[in-house]
Amino acid sequence: MQNRDEGKRPLGSQLHALRGVLDGLGALIFTKDRGGAYTYANQRFCETLGTSLDAVIGRTSADFFDADTAGRLHDDDQQVLATGRLLSRRELRLNKGNGEQRCYLAVKAPVFDSDGHIAGLSGVLIDITENELMERQLRASRQLLETVLDNVDGYVFMKGPDRRYLYANRAFADLFLRPIGQIIGQDDRSLLSEEEARRIGEVDDRVFASGMPLAIEEQLTDGQGRLHQMWAKKLLIHSHGDALLGFATDITELKAAEAELKRSEARFRVLFEASHEALVVLDDERLIDCNRSTLELLGVASREVFRQLPPSVFSPPFQPCGSASRELAAHHIAAARRDGHHQLEWTVRRHDNQVEVPVEITLSALELDGRPALLATMRDLTERKRYEEQIHQLAYYDALTGLPNRRLFFDRLAQSLARSQRSGRHGAIIYLDLDNFKPLNDRHGHKAGDLLLQEVAYRLSGCLRDEDTVARLGGDEFAVLLAQIDDGPPDNQREATRKHACNVAERIRDALARPYLLTMDRGDAPAEQVEHHCSASVGVTLFPPREMDGEAMLRRADAAMYAAKAAGRNQIRLAAD
Repeated sequence: MQNRDEGKRPLGSQLHALRGVLDGLGALIFTKDRGGAYTYANQRFCETLGTSLDAVIGRTSADFFDADTAGRLHDDDQQVLATGRLLSRRELRLNKGNGEQRCYLAVKAPVFDSDGHIAGLSGVLIDITENELMERQLRASRQLLETVLDNVDGYVFMKGPDRRYLYANRAFADLFLRPIGQIIGQDDRSLLSEEEARRIGEVDDRVFASGMPLAIEEQLTDGQGRLHQMWAKKLLIHSHGDALLGFATDITELKAAEAELKRSEARFRVLFEASHEALVVLDDERLIDCNRSTLELLGVASREVFRQLPPSVFSPPFQPCGSASRELAAHHIAAARRDGHHQLEWTVRRHDNQVEVPVEITLSALELDGRPALLATMRDLTERKRYEEQIHQLAYYDALTGLPNRRLFFDRLAQSLARSQRSGRHGAIIYLDLDNFKPLNDRHGHKAGDLLLQEVAYRLSGCLRDEDTVARLGGDEFAVLLAQIDDGPPDNQREATRKHACNVAERIRDALARPYLLTMDRGDAPAEQVEHHCSASVGVTLFPPREMDGEAMLRRADAAMYAAKAAGRNQIRLAAD
C-alpha cells in the first residue's frame, strides 16, 4: 500500500525529488535541444559556470566557454545528434568568464521524443582535473625515471617471483642486442647460457629466500658472445608483491687492469728481489719496503723489523766529510725531489754490528699512493774503495816500506812551498843515503836488504811530527819534508828553522846508527838473525831560498848529502844559501 501511495504522488513532486537527486550528485548534468540550447542543468553545473539555472536555460556553449572549447563541444553534440549513439571522451574546457581550465570525462547520449525521434541530448560531466594532473605528473615522473635509468652508467633490472623480467633499462637490453620489449616477460634462460642462468638463478633464490640485499661478482656473456665481469647488487622490494631489483656495473676492464697490475707487481717483486743492489722505498718519515739485498747489506733480520726502524738508525752521526748525517740527508733528498734523480756517496751503519760501510746511492723521486716517495738504490763500495786505495797506494806509496814515494813527496812539497809563500813561514828538506847498505845485500841477499830498509823507514817515521813527510825516493835514498816550522820570532825565523832542521837531522842520524837485528826466514830451516851496523849521510836545505822549484831544492839537498858522504859518511851538511 505504501509503494502504491508513493506512485500516486503528483508529477511536480516527483520532478522536484529527481532534481534533488541530480543536484546531490558530484557530476555535472545537463540537457540540450537539437539547436544546442541548454534545457536543463543541475546545481553543480550552474555553480561551476558561476551562474543560475535561469541564466543557463536557453543559452548555448558559446555563451559560457571560449570559442575553441565551444566549437569542440558543438562538434561532439552534432555527432551524437547525427548518429544517435552515446559518446564518451575527455574534454578540456576553458570557462570564458574566469579563464579557469578544467578537464572532464564527458558522456553524452541522445534524448528521444515519444515518436522515437532525437529531440536533443543529455550529458554527464565528471571532473577529472586533479586526476589528470596527477596522471601527467606520474607520466612525467615515470618518463624522468626511465630517462635517468636509461642513461645511467650501469644495468638496472627487475624480476618477479617467477624470475621473469618486469623491467630492464636500455643499457641492459642493449647488452643482449634486444629491444626492451623482448626482455620483459623473459627469464635468464632466454638470454644466457644454461650454466650462467643457473648460477645467477642461485643468487636470485638466495635474495628471495633471505629477503636481505646481496652484493656479488657475476659473469655473463652478452649478445655478441663476449664475457663480462659484473659487480651486482640485488635486493627485494615489496611495493606490489615481492620483486627483485638489481643494479649491475661492468667491471671487466677494471678486473683486467687489476689482473695486469697484479702481474706487474709480481714481475716488479721478482726484479726487486732478484736485484743484487740494495733497493729501499721510503718517504720523509718511514721506511716502506726493501729487498733481500738491503737486509744483507744493513744487517737486518726481516722486512718487518726493517719497516719499524727509523731511517736515521742506518747512518753514523757524521759523514766522512764532517757534515751531520741528518742535515746532509735532508739536502740530498731535497735535490732528488727537485731534479727527479740524485746520486751521492754515503756511509751507512749496519744494524747488527754497527760496522760502517761505504755505499753509492741513487735517489729517484716517485709517487706512491698519491704521496711523494723515494726509491734508493744502494751499491756497496767496499771493494771499489779497497781497489781505489790499492791503486792510490801503488801510485803514491813505496810498496816495500809503505812510505810515500817520489811522486807523493813532490806533491806535498809543492803544497808546502805554496803555503810557505803565502805565510812567509819556513820549512826544510832532509836528504839521506845509507852508508853501509851494499855489503848487506852482497852477504845476505836482497831479503836482508829489504828488512833493513823497512826498519830504516820505521825509525825515520819515529823521528818526525805528524805534519812532516818521509819518503823513499829509491834504493836506499830517503827524503824528509819538514813543513812550516814556526819556531822563533818573525825576524829570526830562518835561523830557528835551520836549528830545528839540524836537530831533526841529528835525531835521524842517531836513530839510523843504532845496530839492526834482522830476522831472516829460511823456509823449513830455523830462522837466522843477522846483526848489521849501518849509518847515513845527511844533507839539509831550507826554504824558501832564492828559487822555489821543488826539483832544484831537492838537488841542493842531494848535493849537501854527497858533501856529507865525502866528509867521511855518518855526517850532516847544510846546503849553502
